[in-house]
Amino acid sequence: MSSLQLRGLTVAGPTGPPLLDGVDLDVADGESVAVIGPSAASRTALLRTIVGLQAPDAGEILIDEVDVVGRAPRRRDVAMVFADHALHPRRDVLDNLTFAATLRRKHDRAELAGRVEQVVDDLALRDVLDLRPHRLGTDQQQRVAIGRSLVRDASVWLFDDPFSAQSERVRPHLRSVVLGWQTERGRTSVITTSSVDEALSLAGRVAVLHQGRVRQVGSPQELYEDPADMFVAGYLGSPPMNLLPAFRDGEQLVTPLATILVDERLERAIGDRPVVIAGIRPEHCLDATRGAVDVVGGVEFTTRVDDVEWRARSQYAFLGFDLDPALSEVLDEVEEMFEFDLFQNFLVAQVPTDVPVRAGQSLHVVVPHEAVVLFDPDTGENLTR
Repeated sequence: MSSLQLRGLTVAGPTGPPLLDGVDLDVADGESVAVIGPSAASRTALLRTIVGLQAPDAGEILIDEVDVVGRAPRRRDVAMVFADHALHPRRDVLDNLTFAATLRRKHDRAELAGRVEQVVDDLALRDVLDLRPHRLGTDQQQRVAIGRSLVRDASVWLFDDPFSAQSERVRPHLRSVVLGWQTERGRTSVITTSSVDEALSLAGRVAVLHQGRVRQVGSPQELYEDPADMFVAGYLGSPPMNLLPAFRDGEQLVTPLATILVDERLERAIGDRPVVIAGIRPEHCLDATRGAVDVVGGVEFTTRVDDVEWRARSQYAFLGFDLDPALSEVLDEVEEMFEFDLFQNFLVAQVPTDVPVRAGQSLHVVVPHEAVVLFDPDTGENLTR
């Protein structure tokens, strides 16, 4: 197998900002990295540039420390599953599975036959081997494209949203098959997805790609618990982190729902900024309405529940608040800068289902002080990392 490094990879967009803007990414030999982001165009451009179907405007693509920019796709030894499947229309499923692998010189026929047999069973393709692509469903076509990549030998494997056509019931199994196949064989892989939850379960490390730049790379836990910036915080999580404007007033920060004591940790983070954005995860909002919550020095407030959403093992209470119109305009400008909907006029609190919560009642919430994260409203930087 091989390592993959991207250095300053830049690809201009058809109009407006670039699809990729100085992307740096390291994928170790035998590692699988998931790439997530709201723009499908940027994710696809990343893979098309690595495989050689799109020329970068700047930067390097290093496979085993050799820059392959300028090499034709066939000379890069990269296998790719395309979002549109790209199957040979006049070949049946079996031929589609084996065609790319048999193009390689001195391929081991017995080994290839064994891989095909396993893939056919793992991807439920046994009953359609003699059919051509036009007679298959979209989900079957996608599984054929995945299988074709799995049976190939290559230096690097790329998967462009490879599970998008699968039903919710099939998707976890197929994901497990692909990841197990790649991991067992120590294959170097990059897998893009449009699903945040899927990205967090796809690989040991996840890269968050937005506005053409890699915002953060890390384990799912690192991204969730220690987001590099406001976009990562507001993008990952279901529901994502609550983001509230907070104004400095002496020794405290004033938010629409509560005041936060400025201790030494927050003092260092705030500096001389008059306004910051306070981030609070829903699960850190503890229901203290009936007491039994002892968080010394925590952030406390009582407010009305506007709505409740039940989620089997938990429930989400939506706690609304009002924003000054001038402040709303400022927050809108921040969202325009990030090109993403970050702010709401409510806070989401995760409440255990053993405590009944209904719309209209009052909820007393306590947030551990150390759970409060602060962001710079101008740059989005996490100030409390």
